Amino acid sequence: MTDVVRSGTEWVPRIGMLEVSPERAAVIRGLFELAAFVADHPGLPLPFVSAVMVPPALGLQREIGVVGEVARVLGVTPATTPDGACVAQRRFGRAVQVKCLVRPVVVAAGVVR
Repeated sequence: MTDVVRSGTEWVPRIGMLEVSPERAAVIRGLFELAAFVADHPGLPLPFVSAVMVPPALGLQREIGVVGEVARVLGVTPATTPDGACVAQRRFGRAVQVKCLVRPVVVAAGVVR
């Protein structure tokens, strides 16, 4: 499964051609390549995969809104970590975790971004 090298085509199993941005297609392709690698090498330890989504710099309140939207799509409730980060996370299967987070940054005394 992993012996075939593709030149960035958007074909993926059971999905066919994807009409998405090249960046999104590359992520999807990488996930399928990882799945093929795991299938091809049953003697190796199983990987733990952690995918982190970070909203673009939009200002803290809008970034928190993006985390809220990701939480809604994932079917979870966003949480606040002890260090003040707003995070939405969910596991897919046994070894895959996806999370979206934004962490406030102190840029000056008393000023939070």
